[in-house]
Amino acid sequence: MEPAFTAYVSRWRIGLVVVGALGFVAAGIFMLRAKDLFTVTIGWAAILFFGLCAIVGIRQLFRFGPVMEVDARGVRWRRWSNDLIPWSAMSRIEVQGAGLGSFVCLWLHEPELYRSRHLMGWLAGANKGMGFGDIPLNMMGTDRRFDDLVEAFDRFAPRRRGRGRGRPARPA
Repeated sequence: MEPAFTAYVSRWRIGLVVVGALGFVAAGIFMLRAKDLFTVTIGWAAILFFGLCAIVGIRQLFRFGPVMEVDARGVRWRRWSNDLIPWSAMSRIEVQGAGLGSFVCLWLHEPELYRSRHLMGWLAGANKGMGFGDIPLNMMGTDRRFDDLVEAFDRFAPRRRGRGRGRPARPA
């Protein structure tokens, strides 16, 4: 049996996100001192949005154990659910995007069997509407590179890969 692909939280990357988010919260607080309504509104929006980003980031700092595992049985992405999604549940897999916006997108035969129990589930409908499948996997905030994830999918599920937008599929 081939060794599994495993990714953990990268504390320094998440730490940078938290520091950046808190910087924008501080900027939002500074904007509240302005006299015009537009600047004050932008200030409140920055405080709320980046405050939420900081909270999510801080929560990630206290996550222990693997965030994602890919092996011969399937995929487990704990930001989505703690459940294993077996290869047999996937109808299509595509690599989409480029750079920081790269995803391995999973289309499932029966997505209702693999509902998210976390924040990512709230975005599922929007992601699917933009063509990113039922579950878009990414490596942001982890200790692994996106190309490592793609290689794991090539190794464990080479025949399920389709052509995605923005990034050509590698020959199997």
